[in-house]
Amino acid sequence: MSRHSTAKPRSSPRGGDRTRRRILSQAQSLFSRNGFHGASVRDIARSAGLTEAAIYYHFPSKQAIVKELYEQRGFMAALDELEHLPGNLPLREQLAANALASARLWDENSDLLRVVITEVLRGDRAARGAHRELMDRWRRAILNLVTRYQARGEIPLGIDIAGAADSWVNLMFGTFMDRLLELGRPTRRSGFLTPEFQRHVESTALVFADRLREETKDGGDS
Repeated sequence: MSRHSTAKPRSSPRGGDRTRRRILSQAQSLFSRNGFHGASVRDIARSAGLTEAAIYYHFPSKQAIVKELYEQRGFMAALDELEHLPGNLPLREQLAANALASARLWDENSDLLRVVITEVLRGDRAARGAHRELMDRWRRAILNLVTRYQARGEIPLGIDIAGAADSWVNLMFGTFMDRLLELGRPTRRSGFLTPEFQRHVESTALVFADRLREETKDGGDS
């Protein structure tokens, strides 16, 4: 997952980058305390000491703020890197490395992810749109990766790699969600990525890789 972004932040002659950072900091604080539904653009403006017009100058919507928080927290960079992986490692090693990298990202950002996922479940449009875009990018990046492995013969041609990519993302997301639910209420230190959970994530990835490498039974499709 790389840290290159094609999106250029809008800036103004009055310290636009500093203003954007202040908006994001105050927005994240309000989202964590009140949820997206309970934090209006007016609330964000008041907290940041700005006008609503100033907020909209930098961010056209709350969804744009959520997407920028994802960018700031390293999610877009991670997806960039995943999209450009050459896949030079053996399949088992590559998937295990990907799984652990994703687990570390969740560990570092469990506070933000709790808020986003809670708001998705509430039906918040800004959260849902940002979450869907992130998940779609994750699926496309994994599909590109397993396509390269299938072309090299590490994954049998009978394997539906589009379905495999969906299964991988669903498996990883479900594994990490289970972990968040297990932890319950957040604490100052997330405790998400314990050594035991790290071993579980790695083992899950290796089992998945082994299943992908199996020849289809009786020459049929799996």
